[in-house]
Amino acid sequence: MNLEEIVSIVEGTLLPGPESGQKEIRAVRSMIEAGPSDLTFLANPKYKGELFKVRAGAILLSEPVPDLPIPQIVVGDPYLALARIMQVFYPIPKPSSGVHRTAVVSTTALLGENVEIGAASTIADGVQIGAGSIIGPGVHIGRNVRIGEGCLFYPGVVVREDSQIGNRVIIQPNAVIGSDGFGYAPDRAGRRHKIPQIGRVVIHDDVEIGANSAIDRATFGETVIGTGTKIDNLVQIAHNVRIGEDCVVVAQAGISGSSRLGHRVILAGQAGVVGHIEIGNDSLVGAQSGVAQSLPENSRVSGSPAIPHQLWLRIQAILRDLPQFISRLRVLERPTLPNHGKRGDNE
Repeated sequence: MNLEEIVSIVEGTLLPGPESGQKEIRAVRSMIEAGPSDLTFLANPKYKGELFKVRAGAILLSEPVPDLPIPQIVVGDPYLALARIMQVFYPIPKPSSGVHRTAVVSTTALLGENVEIGAASTIADGVQIGAGSIIGPGVHIGRNVRIGEGCLFYPGVVVREDSQIGNRVIIQPNAVIGSDGFGYAPDRAGRRHKIPQIGRVVIHDDVEIGANSAIDRATFGETVIGTGTKIDNLVQIAHNVRIGEDCVVVAQAGISGSSRLGHRVILAGQAGVVGHIEIGNDSLVGAQSGVAQSLPENSRVSGSPAIPHQLWLRIQAILRDLPQFISRLRVLERPTLPNHGKRGDNE
């Protein structure tokens, strides 16, 4: 692909101008790895000092850099432009091999056109899979599951019975969709009796679910993941949770039962949300935070229990000086001995 084509895709400006537009680009690489036939990018300003060491064939950036000896493609958001270009250079795999001879597919399953089923996968009774979807090796699709078009399930994925999955959903290896919710009723002796989980999971279009993540089926009703939401690796989403559109849930985060996230909510790594609360639209929960109560829209919280982010920053700044403050406070609170005077004071 030449630079003119890349500029057209990202809607950028090429510097220097058209004379460099026919330069061929064969791959996309980091600033350190890129060579003369590669495109690279600068999304974080802290790496700007490394620009003149770059050997790439061209670079995506947000502002032109004078005297930079390689072609520059200036765009409003280099990271977004990178995503668009990467999708062209490295597209999602297309189905190619049909149903593998070792796959077990129920006679009652309905497969759309150009569906691929990998080796040792099992497709249970009543399953429907939309056109162009790829079910990788060793995947299990349970009874009456509905899968949309253009989906990609990597090896080891398990989708339990009755789940519904929309179009263009990507599920990374060993994720489990529709596992039992964690529900037990204790008796007087302290023994816990399992509550059957008879609901389902509903995943809407353009969702991605990371490796080894688990999304529990509802006790009753539905656990729901909204359109465009992206879920990282090792995430736990409990029964009856509802997540809105275009949310981001980062690795090792956990959401307890029946909680609700609005649209465009971000849970950073290892954040935890207790059950039966709501987090409003466009909120951000910092890494390792514990959310114990509902949050209004546009909240910014950190810490455990989570508090407003700016207050949390002030507390963190104070903590490093806390031992010194305590020492000074103890000196100030030390009782002063009464002055009885010395012998001869009144002589």
